[in-house]
Amino acid sequence: MDMTLPMKITEFNGTRICVLADNDKLTQCPEGSYAVIEDSGFYVSLLVMGNEAWTIHPDPLPTLEDALDLIAERRGYFV
Repeated sequence: MDMTLPMKITEFNGTRICVLADNDKLTQCPEGSYAVIEDSGFYVSLLVMGNEAWTIHPDPLPTLEDALDLIAERRGYFV
């Protein structure tokens, strides 16, 4: 039985952010949204554009909070 939690989608000041679980796919995120994925204990922030996703930072980040802060900084929100 798969006990993985499903993807969480949140919206903050008009910015949609998808936090993907293990079995989720980036194609489930709306175009123009941001996504955060966990890979080998690190987090990567992405911008989803259609069938492509571009990383917004060259290095993986150590925590989910860091990945979300990066999105907030990119969008110009005070962190």
